[in-house]
Amino acid sequence: MKDFVAKLKCGDHFKDIVLYWVPEVITAAILVTLPPIIDSYVVASSQSIMAYGALGMATNFLHFLIKLAEAIPVASIAIMGRYNGNQEYEKCGRYLGDTFWITTFIGFIQFILILIWAKYIYIWLGVPPEMAVLGAPLLRLKSFGVFLVFTAMSFIGFMRAVKNTRVPMLLFLTGIFTFIFFDIALVWGKFGFPQLNLMGSAIATVTQYTIINILAIGYILFNPDYKKYFTKIFLSVFSISRVLQILNLSWPIMIDKSTVAIAYIWLSKMLAKLGTNAIATYDVVKNLERSAFVPVMAAASVVTFLVSNRLGAKDPTGASASIKKTLFLTTITVVPSLIFVCLHSRYLVSFFDPANKFTEFAASTLPIISLLVMFDATQVILAGALRGAGDVRIVMWGRLFAFTLFFVPASYLFACMPLPSETIKFILVYGSFYITTGILSIMFLIRIKSHKWENKQISSD
Repeated sequence: MKDFVAKLKCGDHFKDIVLYWVPEVITAAILVTLPPIIDSYVVASSQSIMAYGALGMATNFLHFLIKLAEAIPVASIAIMGRYNGNQEYEKCGRYLGDTFWITTFIGFIQFILILIWAKYIYIWLGVPPEMAVLGAPLLRLKSFGVFLVFTAMSFIGFMRAVKNTRVPMLLFLTGIFTFIFFDIALVWGKFGFPQLNLMGSAIATVTQYTIINILAIGYILFNPDYKKYFTKIFLSVFSISRVLQILNLSWPIMIDKSTVAIAYIWLSKMLAKLGTNAIATYDVVKNLERSAFVPVMAAASVVTFLVSNRLGAKDPTGASASIKKTLFLTTITVVPSLIFVCLHSRYLVSFFDPANKFTEFAASTLPIISLLVMFDATQVILAGALRGAGDVRIVMWGRLFAFTLFFVPASYLFACMPLPSETIKFILVYGSFYITTGILSIMFLIRIKSHKWENKQISSD
């Protein structure tokens, strides 16, 4: 009993974790969950499955780009968090400028590529031609919004590294209200604005992240508490050696995050074989599951900087304790959310299907798939902990091998099997994703228990 109590006292207190975690829950909901759900609801009001499916396919691809946008800041958090934990504030602040310029460059490159290849992306996904025609212009303009996500995430990453989760929450809260207003105004043609349908959704995204970038830059520049981090304006800071250091740490993160995001794109391609109703069902099921998954995404962000700061303070025991506490808090919040989604699946799906064209199909698949979500929750949090320790390559190789060697062939096999029930085929294809994350959970847990991650050296000056 004494050992148990002693372990509870190690690491960050539950109260502190909750205080970091709650703003991140709100931030994750605002960043990842609410925009696609609100967007889907607004577009679904047209009762056009083609428009709804085009939006869903674009959202899947944009999710991949957003995951790339997260990679550089996550790597920077691991570095800046250690300097912050060791009270080397100027060294911590130097990395913000380098992070900003790296994310700006990568974000611009993705925008140019999507501008050229948007139509061919839809063709590769195997959607109906009408859906590709609707979706290509949407994807092009939305990708410019993602470019702004890249730059915004560099500022948010710095704030998280110095344990500020409240301001990112407020920034994203302002952004989502901006998005909701312009999404409704431009898609439906309300408040004196023209009705732009799907293109209105893209303009709303661009406006949302323009506002977030302006507010984030202003806050960092004029916050007196941040003066200790900067001897000059961070936008003028650029060091080849630090850039190479960030890239060396971030490329495995980019690969591991993009591997999961590409898996979602591959999943949409496999499910597209089942027809338009399956495409729409995939978007609804994914959005509802992500709404229940919000505490997990928040916990992954929190555990990254908790572990980083603890290891910076030379406290690996505290880092381990913080991981366990974060897992516990996440479990007791995610499980009730998943139960709620299962019990009210038909009612929830009906919001996105006012014409009742695919509700029956979606409602029959959602409860079974939701049972597997905890596999994904565990691996996401453990991956966040390993990133905070700088042990990024184990996450990269684990995800790369698991999704390449198991998920891709399994999902393809299930998609091509001549099964009598489309519902069973949908569940098997989608369920193969979560079985893969279950394999990853075991791999990452073994790594955590080995304690090899505690001694990773990720930064030098």
